[in-house]
Amino acid sequence: MHRSLVRTLSVWLALAVSSSMAMSAAAQPMMGPPGAQNGKGDWAVVVGGGVAVRPTFEGSDRYRVTPVPFFSVTYRDMVSLDATGLNAYWRHENLQIGGGITYNLGRTTDGSYFGRGDSRLAGMGDVPVTVGIRGFANYRLGPVLLSTSITKFFVEGNNGLLIDGGIGVPYRVTDRLMLNARVSTTWADGNYMRNFFGVTAAQSAASGFAAYNATSGIKDISLSLGAQYRVTENWLLSTNLRFTQLLSSAQDSPISFADRSVTGMVVMGYRF
Repeated sequence: MHRSLVRTLSVWLALAVSSSMAMSAAAQPMMGPPGAQNGKGDWAVVVGGGVAVRPTFEGSDRYRVTPVPFFSVTYRDMVSLDATGLNAYWRHENLQIGGGITYNLGRTTDGSYFGRGDSRLAGMGDVPVTVGIRGFANYRLGPVLLSTSITKFFVEGNNGLLIDGGIGVPYRVTDRLMLNARVSTTWADGNYMRNFFGVTAAQSAASGFAAYNATSGIKDISLSLGAQYRVTENWLLSTNLRFTQLLSSAQDSPISFADRSVTGMVVMGYRF
């Protein structure tokens, strides 16, 4: 019963995380986070749902189409809660800095429809769900948005460190239509690389994959393209495409069936 409940919650969190990425190119509050404008009073709330296409796991060449929920709650443009976690932040002119609590849903080997995993990984064992803390900073330089974040996870077996840096260009076409593009790269420490791309001797014997020692390095580089359209005063339509190229140890891993992937999402949200 307990494991079933945890798995069910993990599934919906995974879907919600995917949808939140459709609404924002980076998994952290940006300059003008979704829902921050035109909120009623101190609160800005957006809820909705949509559909996503994503790889079954990092390095997979198989894709799943899944429904996705979405939610975003912002209070006084200082505290935000969405599917990526809880954050508190501070702004001064073009600078935004903050931190918060986040999580990573790991990876499974059961190959279930909604799970983050694939039956081809049988024998590799699951990467557990974990919690982490992160700090981030964003700076608007003219039309360009510079962003960086550092995230540390804590559960044994999923206790890696990630550092992300990116350059985004948000562009308002009309009062209703906003376009954005972002190029980003992620550095991962040895723990993260071993957890998600390494193959131990025991895993090799159980799965048939060659043993592989994944090391720290630049994990990937990504290009995100998105659009947000205000259909009415309250209804928002958001789309996002993210193209990712795995690099270094992630690219060379025997469980990386493809070093390039695409994630696509369409979300409709209602702003309260």
